[in-house]
Amino acid sequence: MALANNAWATRQNYLRGVRCLMLHFNKRPEDCSVDELKAYLVHTRDVQQLSSSSVNLRVCGLKYYFREVAHRLDLVVSIPNPRHQKYFTEILNTQEVLRLFGACRDMRQLLVLQLIYETGMRVREVVRLRTADFDKQLRTVTIHNSKGRKTRTVPYGETLRQTLRQYCKARGSVPPNTLLESIKEPGQPLSQRGVQYIVRDAVKRSGISKRIHPHTLRHTFAVHYLNFGGTLPQLQQLLGHEYITTTLHYLKYAHIPGRDALSVLDTLKQ
Repeated sequence: MALANNAWATRQNYLRGVRCLMLHFNKRPEDCSVDELKAYLVHTRDVQQLSSSSVNLRVCGLKYYFREVAHRLDLVVSIPNPRHQKYFTEILNTQEVLRLFGACRDMRQLLVLQLIYETGMRVREVVRLRTADFDKQLRTVTIHNSKGRKTRTVPYGETLRQTLRQYCKARGSVPPNTLLESIKEPGQPLSQRGVQYIVRDAVKRSGISKRIHPHTLRHTFAVHYLNFGGTLPQLQQLLGHEYITTTLHYLKYAHIPGRDALSVLDTLKQ
């Protein structure tokens, strides 16, 4: 999984699913029968009280093991994927986004928040950015080796350009290997935990009561992009989604601009 560039969290979740099954039956997963596998998953849901999404992670981990390690495709097919609950995604309105920006302590905090909101980047993509990734003429930023080992280029506007200029001017010199430098470790990139702290601190100072984390700004970017006239195929490319079905999730939060409300009944009778 490491060679396939799977995320660290994914590796840990998949390993946990396999390890817990082995401890439960005290034998290798491929030595379990289909009925035992199903009984174990029911046990995790009903006895251990795991959520549907957590059970689904266990299933994904086991299926990966059976497919890639044990080469038991019969067990892959036999394990059902539980239907998992669709949780509410917190979205900020435009006033809340502005309040969040206004609550930033310094230019670095502001740059972090504006980068995620303007481009929809993931946290690990933000901390990997270098100054060389920005094309000042085309106003684009290239995101290298993202999720699934993909590279994509996204545009940015005048506001972010000005924030970048002010940040670089305030910093004096920016290390070539990172745009966002760690305060505790000079010369080293800001950590993902550091980004989480920056967002949490800005939220606290803003007084916004919603539960907000860095990914909330990515979700908010997606919904606002559609609200402001962007298209789904464009949004899919900007977010780096492999499948359009993932991007479609944001439609239930968006209000797509268009002409005046249409009455099909009135139109029928014209």
